Amino acid sequence: MSERPLASVPLVAAWRWWTGLLLIAAGAAYMSSLAYAEGLPEIFRVVPQFDKVVHFTVAGLLAFFLDGALGRRTLFAGSRVAVPIAAVAVLAPAGVEEYLQRYSTHRTSSIWDFAADVAGVVVLVALSRRVQ
Repeated sequence: MSERPLASVPLVAAWRWWTGLLLIAAGAAYMSSLAYAEGLPEIFRVVPQFDKVVHFTVAGLLAFFLDGALGRRTLFAGSRVAVPIAAVAVLAPAGVEEYLQRYSTHRTSSIWDFAADVAGVVVLVALSRRVQ
């Protein structure tokens, strides 16, 4: 019986990454639908900059779980600038959605919300790469 070396065995099972991604994506979709329907909880109006914390957390967690689920794959792997696919997959639609909010009557487009998304993705993808 041939056994794989310990270094090649992932400590976090793939299904856990995909399950985490699914749960965070479902929560993000729910919160987004509430925002467009003007149904966000009062804390978003009462606590200054609370939405930035949510942007950081949600975008970061989406990228964290997607990076793990994709096996930490990168674009331009052979070059000096290897970009995590998870970062692009999260930030591209987040940027488009943030821009399109300017056309919504109930949402406001903000570069600072997108900056919070970027910060969350950078921090949590780096953390994902430390988790094996």
